[in-house]
Amino acid sequence: MTEPTRQRPQPVEQLEQGVLDDTAPLAGLLRLALVIGGHAASQPLKQWALNELKGYGGKPASGVPDYRRPRAPIQADSHSLTWQRHGETISALNLPEITRGKINEEVTITFGIGQLQNLIDRTPPGQAVHLSLPGAAELRTLMSVMDRYRSRAVVIDDLYWAVSPSVLHDILDQVRTRLTQFVAELRSTMPAGSGTPTPEQVHRAVQSISIITGDNSPVTLTAPLAHADHGATASTATGVQQRWWQWRRR
Repeated sequence: MTEPTRQRPQPVEQLEQGVLDDTAPLAGLLRLALVIGGHAASQPLKQWALNELKGYGGKPASGVPDYRRPRAPIQADSHSLTWQRHGETISALNLPEITRGKINEEVTITFGIGQLQNLIDRTPPGQAVHLSLPGAAELRTLMSVMDRYRSRAVVIDDLYWAVSPSVLHDILDQVRTRLTQFVAELRSTMPAGSGTPTPEQVHRAVQSISIITGDNSPVTLTAPLAHADHGATASTATGVQQRWWQWRRR
């Protein structure tokens, strides 16, 4: 006597099981959300899942979800003829005047979920992830000729945000929480025993994800992600799309 064939769980069931399991890879859960969005023709759900998987690189800071725009100290590495300094926290006011209102302690984390997890895993305990300021090479040159540094023969070697891995953990947790909210809302509208939601049910449930950007609008675009390995400085989009010499022409 043959055993009855077990049906593979529907994507919603797999997603429900996954969000309740803290060990389930977040990237896999987002792919399930992408499939659900595809079946329901939900562009907002598909776009958000793709953004989280691929990253938000290339988007202005105002178009990135608020949970991906934490605050982190700006730090500098520098040297003179007699000393070297690493990880010195500086104010945004120490940067060239051309950056006023464009660079501050708010950093936009654009990396995809998989790379975020990789950065967390590869960062030794007690150390921070260094995310390079936009146009850092030009800014280092400008700062090295500023009177406050030139008079003391100080050379700026690097400029970056020092982001704690706990901040990156919080981004992952925010995404998982939104997926959980989506499943909870979806289940509240689906009949008991139903495995496949209707497009209308998905559309309503997507609203519970509450994706808010800097200008209070939904995230709608995808772009290539930035790249970084531990031990190197990474570049990340901050809404600064032009080089500094282009800004000066305006």
